[in-house]
Amino acid sequence: MTDGADSEGTVLPPAAGRLEDANAGRGVDPQPLIADRIRHAGAVAWAVVGLAALLTLLGVVAWYFRVIFPPLVLAGAIVFILNPVVTYLQRRHVPRAVGTGLAYLAVVSLTVLAGFLIFPLAQRQADDLAEQWPELRADVEDNIDDLAQRSEEEDWPIRIPSVADLEDQFSGNDQTFEEQLDTVREIGLRVFHVALIFILAPIIAFYLLVDIPHLRRVAEGLIPERNKLEVQVVAQRLNRAIGGFFRGQLVVAFIVGTMVSIGLAILDLPFWLLVGMIAGIFNMIPLIGPYIGAIPGIIIALTTRDLGTAVWVVVIMVAAQQIDNHFITPNVMQRVVKLHPAAVMLALLAGGTIAGFFGLLLAVPVAAVLKILCSHLWHTYVLGEPIAEIAALDARADAGGGVLSEVGEDVGEDGDRENGDERARAAGVADPAEPDESPEPASAGPGA
Repeated sequence: MTDGADSEGTVLPPAAGRLEDANAGRGVDPQPLIADRIRHAGAVAWAVVGLAALLTLLGVVAWYFRVIFPPLVLAGAIVFILNPVVTYLQRRHVPRAVGTGLAYLAVVSLTVLAGFLIFPLAQRQADDLAEQWPELRADVEDNIDDLAQRSEEEDWPIRIPSVADLEDQFSGNDQTFEEQLDTVREIGLRVFHVALIFILAPIIAFYLLVDIPHLRRVAEGLIPERNKLEVQVVAQRLNRAIGGFFRGQLVVAFIVGTMVSIGLAILDLPFWLLVGMIAGIFNMIPLIGPYIGAIPGIIIALTTRDLGTAVWVVVIMVAAQQIDNHFITPNVMQRVVKLHPAAVMLALLAGGTIAGFFGLLLAVPVAAVLKILCSHLWHTYVLGEPIAEIAALDARADAGGGVLSEVGEDVGEDGDRENGDERARAAGVADPAEPDESPEPASAGPGA
C-alpha cells in the first residue's frame, strides 16, 4: 500500500494516511477512535449546556435571596485574610477557637493602635477641612460656573451645566412631604443595612474560621472517591487566587496609601493624610481605583494652592502607581489572579453595572474564579489532560512558597497538614519539605 492510499486504493491526505498506517501497524481500527472522540465532544457540549442552565437557575434563586450575600461576602473576605494566621497557630497546637480569638484580638489591637497614632492628626485635618469647606465649595462652584459660561459662549460640543442647573436637577424641591418622608426612611434603612452587614460579617467569619476543618471533612465526605483529587486541585487553585487577591490588595493599599501620604506631606498639601488614606482605599479597586483616589488631591491643590501644586500631586500619584505596578503588586500578589488587563476592565464594567461599588471590589476575584473553572474544564475534559499531572504541577508550585502564599492549608486535630500533602501523595509527588526517606535501590547484579 502506497503512502496516502488505503487498501482499496482511495487517496487519503498525507496526515490521515500516516495515522491510518500507524493504527494499522498497531492493529487499531481508526473508526472507533473517531466515533469515541465525537461522542466525547458531544458529552462535553451537553455538560456545558447543563452547567449553563444550572448556573442560570442558581443565579435566579440567588437574586431573590441577595440580601444575605453582602455579609457573607465580607465574612468570606475576613476568613481568607485570617485563615492562614489561625492555621499557623493551630500547627503550634493552639485550638482553632483560641487562635481565632487571638487573631481577632490582634486585628482590634492594631486598629486601636493605628487610631491612636493617626486619629489626632486625621481629626485635626478633618476639622480644618470643615472650617475651610465653605471657601473650597465657593471656589469649586466658581470654577464650574466659569466653565459653564465658556462652554455656552464658545459653543462647545458638550455644554457644561452651571451650579444652579445642577442644584435644580438634584434638589428635589418639588417633592411632597410624603415623598421626602419616604426618602428619609429609605436612607435610614440603607444605613441600618450597612451597619448590620458590618456587625454580622465578623460573627459569621468567627464561626467559619473555627469550623473550617470540620466543614472541609463534611464536604469531602460528599465527594465521590474518584473525584476527590480533582476537587482538591480546583479548590486549592480557587483558595490561592481568592485568598491571595484579598490579602494582597490590603497590603498594596496600605503601601500605596503610605507612599502617597508621605509624598503629599513633603509637598505640604493641606489634608495630606486624608488624601493619602482615600488613595489607599480606592487603590483596592484595580486599574481605575488609583485615578479615582487622585481626584480629591487634585481638587484640593487647585482650590487651595495653584496649578503647579496640582501638577505635582499628579506626579506623586503617577509615581506611586508606577512603583506599585512594577515592583509592589507583582511581588506581593505573585500574579495570583492571572487575568489580562482587558479582562479586568470588562469584569470591572460588569461588576459595577450589576452591583455598584461592591461589584467593583468583587469583579476581579469573580472573574478569576470563572477563569479557573473554565480552564480546568477545558484542560481536563476537552484536552484530556490527566488530573494526576495537574495535581503534580500544583504541588510543585505550592512548594515554591512566596510572599503571600498560603501559610498553611487546613490542618487536622493534631496540627498536621491535610491538604497539600494529600494532593502530593495522590499525584505521586514527594513532599518537598520532608527528606526523602526511601531506601537506596539495591545495586544491580552482574546480570542486570
